Amino acid sequence: MKNLSPRQREIIKLVQEKKDISIEDLRLALQISQATAYREIQELSQMGLVAKIPGGISQVETTSTRCVQCRGETNARTTFIIEQTDGKKLSACCSHCGMMALANNSNVSTAMTVDFIYGKMLNVSQAWYALNSSVTLCCSPSILSFSNREDATRFTLGFGAR
Repeated sequence: MKNLSPRQREIIKLVQEKKDISIEDLRLALQISQATAYREIQELSQMGLVAKIPGGISQVETTSTRCVQCRGETNARTTFIIEQTDGKKLSACCSHCGMMALANNSNVSTAMTVDFIYGKMLNVSQAWYALNSSVTLCCSPSILSFSNREDATRFTLGFGAR
């Protein structure tokens, strides 16, 4: 697994065994402070290895590796995930396919995308997007997601998006 510390490997092992684990149980199991637990969880969550849940963390649910829209391979750097009200998760290879799938889906609970620069998950309604840049990873027109306006603006200036 990606360059993980021994403590991070232990956290992953605990989550795989228990599926869900509270901050307090994690803190006690590893004999670490609450602040350290939160830092480790934040880092593992940003890597996509655990999912944050209220009061703790959960095992990341695996989703199909094929895009629900174009059937292409999904990419961890551009994944777009739609969770339906029945709990079913749909994966799209990019924001372009994800938005098309979102428009055709009436029972959406949440939709998440990945910040192109930092790799962290964010709600699609809070993301900023760069459209039709010279960086095309899969579908066209290229739509890349960013967690803030400044990053999206800087990216568009450098790579010709709008």
